[in-house]
Amino acid sequence: MEAERNNLCQQLESEEKSVRRAALLDLKKRAERKDLDGLPYLLEPLVKIVSSDKVDSLRESASIVLLFLTSSLKINSQQFQDIVNLTVERFEVEPAEEVCLTLAKIIHAVIVNQSNQAVYLENLDKLTQSVKVMVRDRYGEVVKEACDIIIWLSEKNDHFRLQADFFVEPLMQNLKTQPMKVRVMCVKALEPIMIHSPLTILNIAPDLEKCWSDSSPPLKLAMVQTVGKVSQEVESDDQNFHLLLPVILLGRCNDFIEVSEEAESFWQLLQNQPDAENWSNDMRIQTAQLLYQFVREIPDRKLELSTVMEILTFQSGDEQAAVRNWAWRSARLIGETCAEEALEWLSNRKQEEIEANSSCDLTIYSHIVRGFLLSTQSNYSPRTLDLCVQLAVKFSTTKDISLLECLESLVEKDVGIPAEPMNQLVSVALSLEGSKESDFSSRQMSLMARMAVRLEYPNVETMIQQRLPALLTSEGEPGQWTTTSPSWRILQFVAGDMKMIDGYVFDLLRQTISSNPNPEVKLKSFNILTASMEHLQSIDPAQLQAILLASVKWKPGRSASVLRSSAALCAYAAIHHRKLEIIPSNVNIMADSFVDWWKMKWSKLG
Repeated sequence: MEAERNNLCQQLESEEKSVRRAALLDLKKRAERKDLDGLPYLLEPLVKIVSSDKVDSLRESASIVLLFLTSSLKINSQQFQDIVNLTVERFEVEPAEEVCLTLAKIIHAVIVNQSNQAVYLENLDKLTQSVKVMVRDRYGEVVKEACDIIIWLSEKNDHFRLQADFFVEPLMQNLKTQPMKVRVMCVKALEPIMIHSPLTILNIAPDLEKCWSDSSPPLKLAMVQTVGKVSQEVESDDQNFHLLLPVILLGRCNDFIEVSEEAESFWQLLQNQPDAENWSNDMRIQTAQLLYQFVREIPDRKLELSTVMEILTFQSGDEQAAVRNWAWRSARLIGETCAEEALEWLSNRKQEEIEANSSCDLTIYSHIVRGFLLSTQSNYSPRTLDLCVQLAVKFSTTKDISLLECLESLVEKDVGIPAEPMNQLVSVALSLEGSKESDFSSRQMSLMARMAVRLEYPNVETMIQQRLPALLTSEGEPGQWTTTSPSWRILQFVAGDMKMIDGYVFDLLRQTISSNPNPEVKLKSFNILTASMEHLQSIDPAQLQAILLASVKWKPGRSASVLRSSAALCAYAAIHHRKLEIIPSNVNIMADSFVDWWKMKWSKLG
């Protein structure tokens, strides 16, 4: 046995290439047969060949035999050190990719076979350097092996936290350069790094966000799984915990079901944590800040715009003002760079989504429009302007001052909206509803004054008189209007707020009173007539008297009672303002109606 060992050593160290090759071939065959008894002593000459032999094929053969040995035999501390030194010294100068890959597998094997923590600590610097060099390698298979080594070290090396930081930069760099399968491995290798060294989250999570748009579904799934697992291990009060949330939120909105379901499961786990209420407020603010950073720095915002828009509309309705403010900043930034695509997304929302999120969607819309107007000084895109108008019409039923502010910006900026779309905005402006205790009405009138100038009318009244019939014929007959109908709201504003009641407007109010089945519409119509009685112009007194008499007649029910009272007040106002003449015939007809009403009242009581 001793003679055989000496003979093999001499052959491996021979000056003759053919002798070295023959010895290596013999050792490879023995290794394949797992006839390894007595071979550990050959590790030193094998290391020497791998580190310095000038023949590529011999270095490759020696590395293969060395891999067999390190995978199957226990390695002492000196041999561990020799292998680590070999990879540090040889890896970057080794021209053969096959040898580099085998070296990576060798270092992996000796780590697996080593359980002495003191040995890890003694060789920590060089071991870290060796793995870091492998992670930087251009050959993807080497990088994947290095990722496996990092994961193994995190499980077996008690001192891994001292290594973790050094692997971050090369792993993150690979997310831009390596094939997709290698990127997936790199992302998985980041998980133990963030868990053992939470400070690294600051340098990892935001960059994963930036890579999201350019990533394939498998890579997005790996990102969600990695970040989700880290979120379960890192304390929620850690200063960098909130940086993990955006990736999970992006995952929840992803179109691929595997990604969204995985992200949703992690999100539910986070929500169910006992201390979730303590960190949720700050976390939401920080997440909104990070989303703004994501929108600001992502090279092409259009790629993940649907996901970002989904999150922004959600954040826009947050109870925390700080969250809403950051969402609005993000929306304005989107308006500056890709307004058309964002407005298209809003325009394509389903009706049930609009009804559920109308106020939030409207607010985001208004900030996108502001960003668009701010960034574009001339040559406004016709399609973008058309979407601005379409969405204004879409949001016209929402009682929110944001729409008024948006219309003010569009009209004041004079962006070149054509006449027909401007007519649509006039309709929206007339149908707006806001607080009567604020300056909403005065701003509404000021907006329409500017619209009249744009449409070349001398004043608002002339504009309304000429355009009102066209504006009120889009939703059927007055008898079909409800209190939320834009036509009804326009009529309310024109007749009630502006006191513009000519023959045409009066006829509309008469129809809502006589033929509309909605008691609230009838009551409000009477109230408008009563408040604006002195402004009635060119009406037929007989028609006014007819609707008054028809409404004061007794009918059962509380709604009918309230309507009778309103009709009586309206009749008093009509006589007071001389819209009905005080002549015996009129007085008698009114009196008879009230007498009939009282008779019916007393008969019911008696």
